[in-house]
Amino acid sequence: MKLPPLSGLVFITLLWTLFYAVQNSQAAEQPKSDMRVLIDISGSMKQSDPQNLRIPAVKLLLNLAPDNSRFGIWSFGQMVNNLVPSAAASAQWKSSVVSKVNLINSAGLYTNIGLALEKASMGQTKPDPEWERTLVLLSDGKVDISKDPQRNAAEKQRILEKVVPRLQQAGFHIHSVALSDNADLGFLKELSIRTGGSFSRAGSADELLNVFVAAADRANVPDQVPLEGNHFAIDDSIEEFTALVFRKSGMAETKLVAPDGSQYSLKQGSHNVSWFADQEFDLITVYNPMPGDWEVVADIDPDNRVTVVSNLQVNMEGLPENVLEGENLVMKMTLSEKGRTITNPNFLKLMEITFRQDAAGGETFEGKLSESSDGEPKVPADGIYSAKLGRTITDGTHTFSIVLDGKTFKRKKSQVVMVHQQVLEVTPAYRDNQGDLLQYLNLQTVTGLVNPEDIQIVAQITDPQGEKSIQNAVELGDGKYTLDVPATDSKGAYEVLVRVSGTSLNGHPFELVQGPYTVDYTPIEITNSDAGDRLAAGETGTIETFDEGALEIPTLEVEELPPEGGADELYEPPEGEELQDVSEPDSIAENTDSSDASPAGFDPTWILVVLGNLVVIGGGIFIYMKFLRKTDEEQSKVVQEIEAVQQQKKQKQSKAEAENSEQDAAPVPKSETKVNADAESAVKPDVVAKDVVNPVPEPPLPEQSYQNETSALELEDDETVEVGDDSDGVPDEQYPDVDMTDDEFQLDDPKKD
Repeated sequence: MKLPPLSGLVFITLLWTLFYAVQNSQAAEQPKSDMRVLIDISGSMKQSDPQNLRIPAVKLLLNLAPDNSRFGIWSFGQMVNNLVPSAAASAQWKSSVVSKVNLINSAGLYTNIGLALEKASMGQTKPDPEWERTLVLLSDGKVDISKDPQRNAAEKQRILEKVVPRLQQAGFHIHSVALSDNADLGFLKELSIRTGGSFSRAGSADELLNVFVAAADRANVPDQVPLEGNHFAIDDSIEEFTALVFRKSGMAETKLVAPDGSQYSLKQGSHNVSWFADQEFDLITVYNPMPGDWEVVADIDPDNRVTVVSNLQVNMEGLPENVLEGENLVMKMTLSEKGRTITNPNFLKLMEITFRQDAAGGETFEGKLSESSDGEPKVPADGIYSAKLGRTITDGTHTFSIVLDGKTFKRKKSQVVMVHQQVLEVTPAYRDNQGDLLQYLNLQTVTGLVNPEDIQIVAQITDPQGEKSIQNAVELGDGKYTLDVPATDSKGAYEVLVRVSGTSLNGHPFELVQGPYTVDYTPIEITNSDAGDRLAAGETGTIETFDEGALEIPTLEVEELPPEGGADELYEPPEGEELQDVSEPDSIAENTDSSDASPAGFDPTWILVVLGNLVVIGGGIFIYMKFLRKTDEEQSKVVQEIEAVQQQKKQKQSKAEAENSEQDAAPVPKSETKVNADAESAVKPDVVAKDVVNPVPEPPLPEQSYQNETSALELEDDETVEVGDDSDGVPDEQYPDVDMTDDEFQLDDPKKD
């Protein structure tokens, strides 16, 4: 049915209203900041923060909380105290609670991080799409709830296995800050990575202000206007701005000069100016500011900045907190007004948009998003500007910035990204493999970086002769793997490169290489047949290479007693330890009470023989495992023990060599070896160790540390930032075979700050 004109107009109006209502509701769905700050007040803080600079740093964090956000503060030592209960932030509320921050001290006895995390989570177990929950954790120590180290270790494990998963489930992100090198850096970093947060280290309390500002930026992601010298431009779309000005010792009073020449200071304020002053900084908020050029009268500091609240916002997407070296990332940027993306070409063609990367190594790269490769204005139909991030994504912390000049207004947006090159925790281990020592690597994926369901691990092993072979890792479950490094005919140091590929937790494919890791099969060196006598006389013996048979760990099949002199000459216990002498039965008899004498007809000699053998065996294994760690001077203490083992095996080895010589002409097929499970290996008993495959598949693994080979800051549509000659025309598919040359990779033509 045809609608009458008035009804059609009403219908169109309703559709138009509905469209904008949907747009505004989508904008309203952006989560608000919910920040909870946890401050360590343990006694060690007296040394880490002698001037108690935590107080101004937390006050700054409190005052940076935007209106309509939520904010709370907890201090913790042995107990946890909620200094400032979580509440909606406003100028009036901040003024009423800021004095409570002065209660931060260094009187705590322990460092109860687990209880602090639980208290600050306030029992919340489910995420709330309306709020972005952030925990800012500051500590200078380790998990410490008791004088018992075992209880502390158990508590640390409880935090990782029980507390952190609950925080993840509730949508919390932990931004951890380590104050001093005494902090458990690995633990704090793991808390952040597992929850999708960030990790920072403040070398001293003086750095806390900047670290906390960065934490606030991560949580609030504020828009800024560029500060050029001490001047900044305010346009009529800005509802308020906040200037952060750091103070230096002896600096004169900070002043703010408006476009009409009016001056503001702490003493000479105005009804629309909120001024918070501390000995370390000034934080000045101006509501409904006059458009035009503003000036800060103060010393220029590179960390000064001006954030704004405006209907005109810069949005950045595609840059997660934590990424892997080797991920393909695409940064997308839009300009929005009241939550709606601006696509008007007449407006966008006026934009000059610069994308800049301050890399971890100190280099700076930048390019124009608003220009094509031939210098013509670039106006995307959907209003989305994008840039591919490539070979400059290297290990470390990077800052990415958008600076937008719209002729009548300016904006700036920054985001910090931590790039990780290590996705596996690697620890060496060994086990007894049918009498031979087999060394291997335990591999554990880093939770929060990779998808454990999609990961492949393969290693390139280079023996002492330079021969290469490939070994696959064996999966054990729960993100754990084992990688055998068996010895071939070449004895010495083996180098292991581990290639990891799969999907990151961000959903992007990656491929990187860790290592090299060294596994040492260096032969044990012993003296010749008369070396023992000459060493005992204080002479220097001739060193000969110990035969391969002596590398075997002694077993209970040893029938011979220790050589003349007894076990006490084979092993000298560390100072403070006593080794029971069982080689001389008379000494035992002298110390035995008559009431414990053996019954008539009972001969205890066989017990002494067995005990003697056990001492030799136990001492032999202990000495063998410690031998490689000793210096040349210390090895003389172990030589006689090895000679004893050699004598015990002489007859068996002679017989074995005679049998082997008859079989040398016939090839011997390799057999898979069953892994022996014991308390030290932590390997499942049904896992089979893989044999070495001599042919090296194509392509080979690298012979040096991996570096990302993707081109730098490549823009969409082949509009590449001119960083180097090789940065143009690089296809989207990167990291094909991780094959490198011997030349060290260098960034081309970096712009130094």
